[in-house]
Amino acid sequence: MELHTYYSKLGLLRVTWGSKIDLRALKHHFELLKVNTHYARDLKVITSSPVEEIGVPLTKDNMLLVKQWREESLEDYNSITTAFYGLSPIPSAYISYFSEFFDSKKSLLRQFASEKDAMTWLMRDQKVL
Repeated sequence: MELHTYYSKLGLLRVTWGSKIDLRALKHHFELLKVNTHYARDLKVITSSPVEEIGVPLTKDNMLLVKQWREESLEDYNSITTAFYGLSPIPSAYISYFSEFFDSKKSLLRQFASEKDAMTWLMRDQKVL
């Protein structure tokens, strides 16, 4: 099961996944995005996980279902920018595949080797006082 930790001063959401990502966990994640009206409307998301198993068969129906959930969760946001880091090869391949479906004017997914690189990319427009 995923865990959402929100840092309001940064407009940053850290999503921590368990050892398995399946359709139920993805649906729950998107539902949390949809109902949390206190998240920044230009939300930055950072995530990494010791995922051992992905229980989402790469079928057309599953891709369309996940895409629908994601689009519904994006309705009240201006943008959601997501940085993944330190993923093992199989989750990394899934993210590459998903990004082909999910990158849009409102949504952008990218992968990085380290948390530092991911945070640098996410916070690139953040003004430092």
